[in-house]
Amino acid sequence: MTSLSNEHLRTLVQPDRVHRDFYIDPDVFDLEMDRIFGKIWLFVGHTSQVPNPGDYITTTVARQPVIMSRHRDGEVHVMFNRCTHRGAQVCLEQFGNTKRFECPYHAWVFHTDGRFAGAPYPKGYEDGFLKKEKLDLVKLPRTEIYRGFVFSSLSTDGPEVDEFLGPMKDHIDAFCDRAPDGEVEACAGMFRYRYAGNWKLQMENQTDVYHIMFTHVSTTDDDGKQFRREGAEEDEAGKVKVLADNQSLSEQWEELPLGGHRHGHVFMGRFAMDKANQGPVYDRYKAAMEESYGDQAEENMTVRTHNSIFYPHWSIQHLTQHIRVMNPISVDCTENVIIPLKLKGAPEEMWQASLRSNNNSHSPSGMVMSDDMEVWVRCHEGLKTQSTDWVVLARGMDEKYSGDNQGSYDSKGTSESGARNQQLAWVDLMCGES
Repeated sequence: MTSLSNEHLRTLVQPDRVHRDFYIDPDVFDLEMDRIFGKIWLFVGHTSQVPNPGDYITTTVARQPVIMSRHRDGEVHVMFNRCTHRGAQVCLEQFGNTKRFECPYHAWVFHTDGRFAGAPYPKGYEDGFLKKEKLDLVKLPRTEIYRGFVFSSLSTDGPEVDEFLGPMKDHIDAFCDRAPDGEVEACAGMFRYRYAGNWKLQMENQTDVYHIMFTHVSTTDDDGKQFRREGAEEDEAGKVKVLADNQSLSEQWEELPLGGHRHGHVFMGRFAMDKANQGPVYDRYKAAMEESYGDQAEENMTVRTHNSIFYPHWSIQHLTQHIRVMNPISVDCTENVIIPLKLKGAPEEMWQASLRSNNNSHSPSGMVMSDDMEVWVRCHEGLKTQSTDWVVLARGMDEKYSGDNQGSYDSKGTSESGARNQQLAWVDLMCGES
């Protein structure tokens, strides 16, 4: 373990800048895995990814391979993907359905709730050994489910998940309540890819409005038209449409609401350029919502947030309807997992349009992610040079705090307030102050 002192860690984060070691020092990264990812609530998956008994997915939590599975009694379990015999990963597939997990090394077998099911040639062991030993797959110390979102913590101590999420629970509620059935569903698989850069570069990017007009200039044509969403057969429900008047676009960016709360959670409000939906598909959606929610339907249908970022490693993008998970692999490697989510009970055309939008924007070769990943890699490579030691984040230092004991604040436009809020949480967590 690194010997970095808390005093040194605090010097890396200043009010308007951070030291480059914040991103590129492998000792800092190792400490993050222990003090941040090893302590607080992390997103594992969504229960709809394992809808049937025997269904499972494998993923990574704080660099550690885990399995999320649904047992035959309907319960969802999260356990380390490690055989209790000789340590091999018992499951290498990203998803599937099985009656039991069988280790490929010596064929030890485990039930889908992790219980030890048996080993070949049991007579080779002392009488009763396989029954008296604790041989079950080890579950993560804490797991909680909120509206289908599965969270686990590698620590037995710390705040409950409700306290950790705080006001950000409202963002999960708002997403689910856009569905006529009150649920979202992951039923289209996922994108899964990596980029050669530090995990914090992406986390800070997600409320960075300052970069949009420049990093994503390739999504603007020579006539100054910006892509926006629309649905099937010219029905505004989620795919890409062209919006003119790029001259006023920068002014609209500056009015975009930003905000955040304690524990590093931040969010970006809805783009002013997104117009109200209309058309026959939307009318069917509205009718379904009114049947489910009555007078509350219109409020539930209104998308007020573009991006909700849950520290330290995942987000909800409300308009394109997906979860983005950012799993740190090493100091200079981050795995991205993009999980599209269906609004259950909404017209199928809306779901298909959302999938097309995700393909256009957040696939590895999509318009948005390819731009961003190129920049994050350039940032990480640039930070390793013997240039200045500091990264400047001084834009818009005029946050308005609410005094609600949640660290809540309001900001807007091209402010770098989101990055600063995450960095404050980083100091608290790394130095044991949160």
